[in-house]
Parts: sequence; C-alpha cells; structure tokens
Amino acid sequence: MRPVVRFAVLLCSLCVAGCSISWSISESSESLGSSSESSSPKDGVGKAKIPYRDDIANMTLSVVGSNFTSASYMAALGRIAGQRGISDWASEKATYYGIGQGLKKAGVAKEAIGRQAFLTGVLGSRSEARSWIENGYRY
Repeated sequence: MRPVVRFAVLLCSLCVAGCSISWSISESSESLGSSSESSSPKDGVGKAKIPYRDDIANMTLSVVGSNFTSASYMAALGRIAGQRGISDWASEKATYYGIGQGLKKAGVAKEAIGRQAFLTGVLGSRSEARSWIENGYRY
C-alpha cells in the first residue's frame, strides 16, 4: 500500500474513533493525481464542485479494502461535505461521482459496487445512487 494511502486510512480511522482531527485530502490528491484537469461539463457536477468530488474520490480510494462500516463511511462523507460548505452530501451528485472515481482508482469493478460493505447506506440513500456512482467511473 502506498504511504499516502496508508496515511489517509490511518487518519480516517482516527476520525472514526472519535478524535477531533481536521484533515484535508488535498495533499494526497497531488500524489494520487487530481482529476480536475480532465473534468468535462458533461460530468454534471460543475466547476465549483470538482474539489469536493476529488476529496470524496480520494477518501473512497483510501477506505476500499478496509474495515470501514457504512455508518463510518457516511460520517466521513458528512465531514468532507461540511468542510466544503455542503450541508447534505446525499443531495449532491458530485458525492456519487466522487465515489465512482475513487472505486475506479482502487480497481473495483462496476459489477462489485454492491459488494462493498461500506457503501450499503450510500446505495440506499437515493434511487439514483448506483447509476451516479457508475457514471463517476467515466471521469
């Protein structure tokens, strides 16, 4: 596992454990490669949401294969959304596109989305969730 990913997993674990750590994934996005340069207006998130989408993608990448629960993952989504001034992560298409990007970076096949235990709550949050996550694989 790359040191940046290992570090991100450690930070996520500490946040879930109740530590009050304010962290940003922006440093790791440099190492992991930001996708904002390749964004297209067709992605449906708009320029202002690209940094948020990329933060979600990088966090998702860091938890694939971990023992993150659905509740912990949704709490982490909420923290990142709050840091970006978004009050309801579930209402943002950029959340789901970011999840798709992160899963793709982690090498998770689209067919395996439903087998990711940490996504149980996310997939049940909106009827469009799976479709939007799959769309995130394109960017």
